Amino acid sequence: MGKKRQQSSKRNLIGLALTVVALFAGDFVSLKPVSAQVSLTDQALIILDAADETAMQQALERIESEGGRIVHVFPTHVLIGSLPQGHEAALLGQTGILSIHRDSLDSSTVAAYGQTAQQAVEVWNTTLRQAQDSASASQQPQQAALSVQWVGEELVNDAFSPLDLIGPPDLIGDVLATAQGSIGAASAPGYYQTSEFMIGRVAVGIILPESDGSIDPSTEDWTSQEQQNVFSEIVAAMNWWAVREPRAKLTFYYDDHFNSPPSTGYEPINRPHSDQMLWIDQVMGELGYSSSPYFTRVRDYNNALRNQYQTDWAFTIFVVDSSNDGDNKFSDSYFAYAYLGGPFMVMTYGNGSYGPSNMDVVTAHEMGHIFHALDQYYSACQPCTYRSGYLYVENQNSQYGGCISNEASIMRGQVWPYQSGAVDYYARGQVGWWDSDGDDVLDPVDTTLQITLEPQAENPTSEGAVTYFGSVEDIPYPSPAWPDVTINTIVSVDYRLNGGEWQEAAPGDGVFDSASESYTCTTESLPPGVYVVDVRAINSVGGSQVLAEGDILAILDPEDGALNSALYPYSPDPTTDDTPSYTGLATTDPTNGATVVQVEYRLDGGQWQGATASDGAFDETSEGFVFTSELLAPGLHTFEVRAVDSNGKEETSYSADTLSVVERPRVYIVTLPVIMITD
Repeated sequence: MGKKRQQSSKRNLIGLALTVVALFAGDFVSLKPVSAQVSLTDQALIILDAADETAMQQALERIESEGGRIVHVFPTHVLIGSLPQGHEAALLGQTGILSIHRDSLDSSTVAAYGQTAQQAVEVWNTTLRQAQDSASASQQPQQAALSVQWVGEELVNDAFSPLDLIGPPDLIGDVLATAQGSIGAASAPGYYQTSEFMIGRVAVGIILPESDGSIDPSTEDWTSQEQQNVFSEIVAAMNWWAVREPRAKLTFYYDDHFNSPPSTGYEPINRPHSDQMLWIDQVMGELGYSSSPYFTRVRDYNNALRNQYQTDWAFTIFVVDSSNDGDNKFSDSYFAYAYLGGPFMVMTYGNGSYGPSNMDVVTAHEMGHIFHALDQYYSACQPCTYRSGYLYVENQNSQYGGCISNEASIMRGQVWPYQSGAVDYYARGQVGWWDSDGDDVLDPVDTTLQITLEPQAENPTSEGAVTYFGSVEDIPYPSPAWPDVTINTIVSVDYRLNGGEWQEAAPGDGVFDSASESYTCTTESLPPGVYVVDVRAINSVGGSQVLAEGDILAILDPEDGALNSALYPYSPDPTTDDTPSYTGLATTDPTNGATVVQVEYRLDGGQWQGATASDGAFDETSEGFVFTSELLAPGLHTFEVRAVDSNGKEETSYSADTLSVVERPRVYIVTLPVIMITD
């Protein structure tokens, strides 16, 4: 882990050096760099004709099957992500996919799908335009001086603990665990756990309160251009995080409450930030969430989003209009803050001196808090040893105290860490972006699978087709301090007999889509013999587990009864191996007190020869065996095996395998004469 930290530090220091050199050399162009926006490589705007979230999700899955990767979802008609060039033909007309665009699009084209769809298209157009402007401006000489806007105003203690989860870790952990168990599977994130680590699918509720003058004088009114700007800036911030860590596979689903802002009798910008309870309570009530206190209303909304869009996480962004306010701050000088672990963040439209054009910078910083990253700027007074996040990582890049690390980072605030794409090693750990074993799977989703298989009740059996029952559970990556959760799901379960081809098992509830699944597998009609049943499960991040020898099944032979041998088919077939080694299993009926005492094999009907017990001695009712063939000529060869038990019974129905041996390719070595030239 130390080596990984050194490498990460080195990369960030190099990036920092390049950024500073470019800035003072006059190469800095825009506060909207391409790196902070949607990357243009293979990027696509996809328009859907989806009736509901289910149809939209089917389209997403179809796109992913073609190698696509959707990052932004604007339910239910607009998607933005990457799609390899040349895959359009395979997708158009499938699962409601109407059109795929690589260039800008007139937003009126999607007017039939509503204002959100039109604004999503404008987000796409803005992204393309900014990228083109940056590319063009990079060729022009720029002023080298650092501006106030470039540096950015220092944030003021902008990370709070959720008001409904204040207390020692063990007490909070008990609250989380209780809510977790009351909602669903014990390993699934619970009611309060709506942003445990920044991996997977995230629902983002965007709410712009609108004052109606019924209590406070109304001094602010949202314009359509301001609403569009808020939307574009927030999407840019989400994309900034998605670009930082592709392995997190972030996908954002946006819930629109900015086109028709919910009303409040208060004018939030003219009050202290601590009055948030007044206007949040009202706007959430207008959206249909009436529980008390107001934190519960927001949590109810987040969980409703998570259920509606089937995401792993959800949080809410409140943006307060400050267009007519002199300093773009609340009356107590706050302008942006968030709660660690959610459920929401609050920003003003101008965010102090950052200005509306840098709302993405502020959003990105506050989103770090939503996923448990701590502040690192000096005035936040966050010691190096403070820990946070699902992985419970120290704050060792804080500027407060002599910490181990001193890297540029988004969690230090200001504009230029955003422009340079800087997230330090410790902030990455706090949002869940560590990969401790270096397997390219981030720790919180690097889980294990627990597989069970119920043994066949009647064994040996005379039934040819057998049905097995079992279960699979995704076991969470353990958190050092908080209840363990997993967002992984089981995506497939397979079984095989005697090391053969994997065959699909059937999900108990009709589909594999949760962290805990039951399954059944019914074999085809099997001939008499011995069968070793293995089970394999795979989860949504590609992790797999095999339950080897989950059961050993004996199908009774009409002639030999329970005395059976199974010769496992050799792989690969055909083979160039002219002395193949075979394995197998022999069993006898334990009820008659017999054991397997010998296994023999023969080649092409020749003489019987003794096989070797896998454990060194034939003395149990079930025995594995091995043998290596003599040298084989190219062609088809048949191996047969038989078992003998301690009662002297000799198997008469032989297990067999036919193997094709092909000649090894010949390699010719040409040697050239060496000519010695002497004076």
